Amino acid sequence: MTRQIFGLGALFLAAGLVAAGPGIAAPDYFSRFDGTWSGGGRVKVKQLPSPTDVSCNVSGTRNSQRSFTIAGRCRAMVLLSREIAARLTYDPGARLYRGTYTGSTSGPATLAGRLKGSTLDLRVKWAKKIYDDDVARMVIRNDGRGAFTMQTIEKINGKNVVVSDLTFRGG
Repeated sequence: MTRQIFGLGALFLAAGLVAAGPGIAAPDYFSRFDGTWSGGGRVKVKQLPSPTDVSCNVSGTRNSQRSFTIAGRCRAMVLLSREIAARLTYDPGARLYRGTYTGSTSGPATLAGRLKGSTLDLRVKWAKKIYDDDVARMVIRNDGRGAFTMQTIEKINGKNVVVSDLTFRGG
């Protein structure tokens, strides 16, 4: 599958990559992603004319006070399946989260960004160009009430386009 389908996993996985805001310490924000999650939504795939439905199951695990991993599997169109994972570390000095996302057909991506309230705003640097460039923006919203949303925004033909729009629930 293409990076676009599994970019959704990057969104979730990137959640731990941004710096904590004034009211939320990194470990507290990380705890919002502990446990198992299921969800899905619509994803734009470069090779297909219309968005594709995807479903994912992932688990979040804290590796240390400042490190977090989320990993699992996403599926689309019954036959397509891909393992996804993100390993994230919080740098309190820089107030940034940094890490790596794996699962894209373009290769590992780097993640970095900041937390603004309950929203992580992340820059994704893909291993190679797919659309107009090799970067994307991920926006993850988790208010701590057992669900979160993720969007990946790519530049396509010079315009910002939401290529994945997903919702996850704890389970």
